[in-house]
Amino acid sequence: AFFHFPLYVFSIFPCLPILASSVVSLYFLELTDIFQPVHSGYTCNDRSLSLPYILPRQEVCPLPLLFSLAFAAPTVTILIGEAILYCYLSRRSSTTQTEANINAAGCNFNSYIRRAVRFIGVHIFGLCVTALITDILQLSTGQHAPYWLDVCKPNLTHINITLSFPCFLSFRKSFPSQHATLAAFAAVYISMYFNTVLTDSAKLLKPLLVFSFVMLAILAGLTRIIQFRNHPVDVYCGWLLGAAIAVYLVKAMFQRESVNSTHHKAASTSQG
Repeated sequence: AFFHFPLYVFSIFPCLPILASSVVSLYFLELTDIFQPVHSGYTCNDRSLSLPYILPRQEVCPLPLLFSLAFAAPTVTILIGEAILYCYLSRRSSTTQTEANINAAGCNFNSYIRRAVRFIGVHIFGLCVTALITDILQLSTGQHAPYWLDVCKPNLTHINITLSFPCFLSFRKSFPSQHATLAAFAAVYISMYFNTVLTDSAKLLKPLLVFSFVMLAILAGLTRIIQFRNHPVDVYCGWLLGAAIAVYLVKAMFQRESVNSTHHKAASTSQG
């Protein structure tokens, strides 16, 4: 068998208020100027801030492509994987490894919808949390982008250097790299999903899928360094942050499942 069917007891519904609040917070952090980066000093002859500015249309990994890699690709992969797993288990005569249907609000959901919503829901929740933490760190550090001096061009002849508002707001949010955090979270999360669903009998399929997503995350971060959108340390820390959040969420799912399995076994033993 290429798949195994772990019994998770992890509800997404209690996380919905937290998810909604995270989305609202992201709106104010990303699309408004209510929260602004802190002031951090710099020297006008700093070469690390004088790198050439690459226009957004010339970016190798623009924001829409990042969202496709971080959100759409894992979501579609989970839907396809769960559909194959559901069809595979439905063809088996034994139903000992399948999850029972669940009735919620008068609606009966089979195991495919239940698992797909669970995995995708945790993925979306993790992306929102990752983006939120990244925005908070960016506002808290106020790290200048590598192209800061090339774009803003402060007037060195004036005692009080003034900059245009777009330079002040958007180009001082370099640490950590949002591309790196979101790509790393998506890659680590979907990789751990593959390790959970695919058995060791899929000797080539599992590493192929894992390495594909990991390489995409690495390339998404490296393009930020090559095109001078972020400093190297911004990308490295972004990778670590995104991976850490993904590992924590997946471990929390396993820990919750393990605790509930222990309770169920204890209850069955006492009844027997």
